[in-house]
Amino acid sequence: MQKYIGLDVHAASRTFAVIGESGKRQGSHVVETNGQALVEQLKTITGKRHVVFEEGTQSRWLYEILSPHAEEIVVAMVSESRGQKSDERDAFRLAEQLRTGAIKTRVFKEVGEYKTLGELGRTHAMIVQDVVRVQNRIKALLRSRGVAVAGKSVYSEQGRGEFLEKLPNASRAAATMLYAQYDAVEAVRRRAEKGLVAEAHRHPMSRVLESCPGLGPIRVAQMMPIVVSPARFRTKRQFWSYCGLGIVMRSTSVRAPRHRERRNRGIVNTQIAAS
Repeated sequence: MQKYIGLDVHAASRTFAVIGESGKRQGSHVVETNGQALVEQLKTITGKRHVVFEEGTQSRWLYEILSPHAEEIVVAMVSESRGQKSDERDAFRLAEQLRTGAIKTRVFKEVGEYKTLGELGRTHAMIVQDVVRVQNRIKALLRSRGVAVAGKSVYSEQGRGEFLEKLPNASRAAATMLYAQYDAVEAVRRRAEKGLVAEAHRHPMSRVLESCPGLGPIRVAQMMPIVVSPARFRTKRQFWSYCGLGIVMRSTSVRAPRHRERRNRGIVNTQIAAS
């Protein structure tokens, strides 16, 4: 017997709502946010389990721990809900949508053999953002004191001395602290990049992808855990577009005459009205 289970996810608890194959509601349960408790609650539901919950912070974790115990796990995009809301009502709504096939957009969560690579890729991206944030702070401080900066020489240990000398004494200490922060974060970034590339090279496919023009070690390491398998795409063009490799055609030559024509008509109409 098919059972359709909707989960309404919160930080402290989860609401299970179960609907049978005929659409009859078979009950709901509130379970604390604990991996073992969630799995045990799912096991108490007999039949073939089809589970659905919305995309969120913990959706990847839920997918990983519940997948071995269900026939199907669906992660749905968060939809706009109207009317009264409650955890139980939202969970039953998700279960019913899964039963009737009304879920339009599903989020791909399968990681396959790239679980570690995916975690390292997300960590590397966050660290790169931290480096860029500190770099912007350094340049902003220098520019606020009338010091013109351009390029990357301002961050190097050899070039930063010249810029520090241009600052007044009141701002030099703050800039020195920002440079110290940059050095620390940059060292972590290099370690993260080295670990990311080393993990990617554990998979033979990375060497094949790196042979493609425009794909370096970092881009390949980021792309592999996101794509996982190109077989999940219906056509190769969908795969190319998903990876940012699709050809995009943009042209303004066709629209420009129309703009001029409308503008000229507006001038003529204004002249007629004035006359």
